[in-house]
Amino acid sequence: MPRKGYMTEVKRISDQLQRAFEKDAWHGPAVMEVLNGVTAQQAAARPVPNAHSIWEITLHVSGWMGVLKSRVEGKWMDEPAEGDWPPVDDTSPASWEKTVKLLKTRHAGLQKAISKLSDKKLNKPIAKGKSTFYASLHGIIQHDLYHAGQMAVLKKGV
Repeated sequence: MPRKGYMTEVKRISDQLQRAFEKDAWHGPAVMEVLNGVTAQQAAARPVPNAHSIWEITLHVSGWMGVLKSRVEGKWMDEPAEGDWPPVDDTSPASWEKTVKLLKTRHAGLQKAISKLSDKKLNKPIAKGKSTFYASLHGIIQHDLYHAGQMAVLKKGV
């Protein structure tokens, strides 16, 4: 039993994931801070030719959160069911709202899955022949921050 005031490694990782997603990230704006106020029109825009849009990046980040949740729960997925970079077929405000809601739902699901892990499991492979839980969890945090930076640059350009 952890002593009072002691934060387990799993809780520290969960905290860092939350900071990268919502607010208080050390590097700058978190994913949701960047997405705050972005309209469907801005999300679908391509201010950088041949680059992904904010919308596409949001779908990509959301998909990989779902993949990692499945992996943490013991169900291996190679990539998101909808694909690594799913297309945006409907650029309506309602569809953008649905995309952001899905992102939040997947983040919450991943956080819930992480909360069930023990520190002892962190150094074990997430699946046979794969990286550890520890590396995978830190990887998704890095993934979120990398793409938050991309979205921040794109947001400035629209």
